[in-house]
Amino acid sequence: MHIIIKGNEHDKFGKTRSEQEENMRKEWGQTMTDSQLDKLKYIERKEREFLGKKKGFTELHKVDRIK
Repeated sequence: MHIIIKGNEHDKFGKTRSEQEENMRKEWGQTMTDSQLDKLKYIERKEREFLGKKKGFTELHKVDRIK
């Protein structure tokens, strides 16, 4: 499923993909499994530690590679 968020609307959903997923679950339901969300949070934490990223949209193919 692709949801297009235009303008400043993305700020209310969150700055990272995991924040957006958590907020969208409250309004519309989940778009990924709980295990994918946990892996996504792990990837974002590692990207913050090593790359210094504060915002970003991690692709799901990276999530599927983690065991």
